[in-house]
Amino acid sequence: MQKNNIATKQDGFTMLNMLFAFAVFLVLMSFFPFVMKVMKTEISTTSYKVDLFFEHIRNDIVQAKELSISDGSLYLSMENGNRIRYQKYNTNIRRQVNEAGNEILLQNVDNVQYKIVSNGVVVSVEVAKKVAKKRLSMAPIIFFILYYRGG
Repeated sequence: MQKNNIATKQDGFTMLNMLFAFAVFLVLMSFFPFVMKVMKTEISTTSYKVDLFFEHIRNDIVQAKELSISDGSLYLSMENGNRIRYQKYNTNIRRQVNEAGNEILLQNVDNVQYKIVSNGVVVSVEVAKKVAKKRLSMAPIIFFILYYRGG
């Protein structure tokens, strides 16, 4: 007569196996917040840098008396006689004053395009497979507010 004694069977999931699996799970989960933080920071930082670039170029365009495009570069003729150039250089967009200096305004740029429109320029920038496009006017915003209010 054979007894089926559960206590004598050695098949199954032991406490040691469970502790090992739980330890592996905890180690893997400890990296999860870091991965999420890096992914979120990269996305938000990129859009912030693009906005900062647009703000910088807008400040120069408002002060410019003439805009032109040549060889994929945007040229601004300023009131004081300076000539400012915005140019894609490798994967960066740089700003030069009178063909001197290298002020890097935006990095890791895939593509940039400029298009002259009435009283301004449309700038299209592709960074990290995302395209940001903005129309920048030569007239300050205050001018538009006063003009449309009849001031």
